[in-house]
This record gives sequence, structure tokens and C-alpha cells, in this order.
Amino acid sequence: MTPRHPEEFYHEIAAALQSARSARLFLPFFPGLLRDHFPACPCLLYYKEAEGNFFRPYGDVDGKKDPPFIREESNLIESFTGRTEIMLAGAQTRMYFDLFNLDSEDLFAEKGFNLVVPLHARKYFRGLLLARVDERDGKQISALAAAVRTAATMFIPLIEAEQMEFDNDKNYYRLFKFDRLVLLGQMAASLAHELRTPLTTVLFEIAAIRNHLGSEPAITAAYEKINREVGRANQLIESLLVFSKFKDLNLTCVGLHEFVESTLREIPAKKIPAHVQILVQADSEIRVTSDGNRLKQVFINVLFNALEALAEQKSGTISIHIYSEYKELPRNVRHIVAVSDNGPGIPDAIKDRVLEPFFTTKKEGTGLGLYISYSIMKTLKGDLEIQSSRQGTRVNLILPAR
Repeated sequence: MTPRHPEEFYHEIAAALQSARSARLFLPFFPGLLRDHFPACPCLLYYKEAEGNFFRPYGDVDGKKDPPFIREESNLIESFTGRTEIMLAGAQTRMYFDLFNLDSEDLFAEKGFNLVVPLHARKYFRGLLLARVDERDGKQISALAAAVRTAATMFIPLIEAEQMEFDNDKNYYRLFKFDRLVLLGQMAASLAHELRTPLTTVLFEIAAIRNHLGSEPAITAAYEKINREVGRANQLIESLLVFSKFKDLNLTCVGLHEFVESTLREIPAKKIPAHVQILVQADSEIRVTSDGNRLKQVFINVLFNALEALAEQKSGTISIHIYSEYKELPRNVRHIVAVSDNGPGIPDAIKDRVLEPFFTTKKEGTGLGLYISYSIMKTLKGDLEIQSSRQGTRVNLILPAR
């Protein structure tokens, strides 16, 4: 079937991009626009997600199951990272399509896709268009490939510019917030030093008053209450002083999968409720140069927060995923230990405050756990990211490459 005039197609692409709330939200509409102009060519778009090492499918393709996500290290993706030419199934390429089929859970065999068009724009490779075409109709194949390539040069730069602006805003906000937290930490540490002496004096004087007045029940009860509250204050002060007196980093080679497994083995069984299941998935054995003890402190704090989030549920799951991702170049690689729970999530009203020092919703909490964890990750040249919704919370512990 002969496609409509290409200028009309590009005009519709431009109009859809302009009407979409963001360039990335245009992606689900792209396969439909293609089908309108190439009705005889069922197609499916794969585009790289903003976070993570996988490509998401876009398009309604008839079948018993939804198209799978495809990982960046798959044969399908790696075959086209540096290739701009289309690939059509044939005698010479059949071996490749068999490999692609294995990577995509039999997607090529099930849907009959026999054409792959890589999506490149400038220096970016961002996706693939899979299509089922008449192998004998060279004119239509050429027209389809040209339309996809031209459309890619329209929407890929917009998506990348949008993502770059988002990342810059996020990094600026996090840098501003971290500087503010560092200043607050310094002030809190100075205040802690000043409070230790008067609190110690209070304890000595209260003990002397008790000895002088005797051991009447009311006096004993008041003394114990004062002693307990001053003890809590001292604990808070000690936390601040420990945080403000970080020693030099003890950097060693840490295998993240073994690190997670060994840390989980060290946690007493009674600390993990019977109704909570912990699952660990590692894409590969990733090794980083880091301070294992400080990393363990952060990991345990995040894990216990996840356990507390599931305390009120009849059953719950904590998923720990260890993987690597990079933006453009391998030198920009970062390694991630993602701790996810399927709890109720963090309420929207307090999402922006969870990293603030002394902010807590726990009756006995100090509000320093996540603040100190975030600061530790920064000293390790990494980061801590929190994503939360009603489906649960995910905390990413991010470490740089060795």
C-alpha cells in the first residue's frame, strides 16, 4: 500500500509534539501515527527509559501478552547501538533475528516482525522501530525507514533537551539542599558540643538532690523520668557528634552482591518479621571502591525503614536490585543498589522533607537517619535518591564507578 504524502506525516508529528505535555509523552502516539500512514505495516516502538538500563515498548500490538521490556545489554540493542542502517530479515540476517527473538521473549516470532529501524539523532541512539513488512515491496520499506528516521530527528533532540533540563534542575536543587544541610549539620554539631556540659551538670545535680531528699516514690519517679529524658538528649547529641567527626575513608574493593548478602546474614532473624519477604537480584557481580562500613550503615538504615513501612501490612516484599547504568559513555557509569518496598509510600505532604535533619514521623525517632545516610553517600562520591508513590517506596544508593 502506498503511504500518504510524507509532508503530511511530518506535520502531524510536529503537531503531536507541540500538543503533548512533554516530549516523552509523545512516544505512545508515534506508532499510531505510523500505522495511519503505513496501514500494511504493523509496528512497535522501543525507546530507552530515562532511568535504568532498559527500553520500554510503545504501541498496541495484538497478542496474548504485552511486549516485554528489553535490557540495554541484549543482543537486539547492542546490535544497533552503532548501526544506523535498517536490518531486514533474510537468508544472511536470519541468525541475527533468531538472537533478537531470544532477547525479546519470542516477540519477533509471535508478531512476525522482519524489519528493524534504529532511531538515531545527532550522537544519540535512543530506540528501535520493529515492523512487519512485505519483503518484496522495497519502495514501501524505504519510505517507512525514511519516515522513521526523519521523525526521530524531530523528537529525540526534544526528549534529550527536556531530560537534560530536568536533570540540571534536580542536580541544582539537590546541591542547594545538600549545602544547606551541611550548614545545618555544622550548626547542630557546635550546639551539641555546647549542650553536653550543662546536661552532665544537670544529671549530677539531680542525683545530689535525690540523695538529699531521700527515696520517696514521687521523688524516685521524677528522678527516673528526668534521667531518662536527659539520656535521650545525650543519645541525640552523640549521633550528631559521630556524624560531625567522620574519620578518613577506609576505601576497599567491595563486591555489591556479596556485600548485600553478607549484611542480610548479619541481621538477627527476629528483626525481620515473618510476613516480610526479602528478594535480592543482581544483574552481575559489580565491584566498587568504597568504605564498606559506612555503606553498611546506610544500607541497614534504609532496609530498616523499609521494614517499618511494612509493619502494619499482613504481607510485604522488599526487593533489592543491584545493577549499573550509564547515560552516554561507559565512563559515566554509576552503580545502584535499589531497595524497594510495597508499603503505603511516603505521603505527598512530607516527601520534600524526609532528608531534613530532625524531621521524623516516628515517636522515638531523632530525624537523623536518612539525613546522615544521605550525607554518607555524598562523602562516598555517590548519592541517595528516594522515589515514592502509593505502590511503595524505592531508595537508590548510587555509587560511582571504580
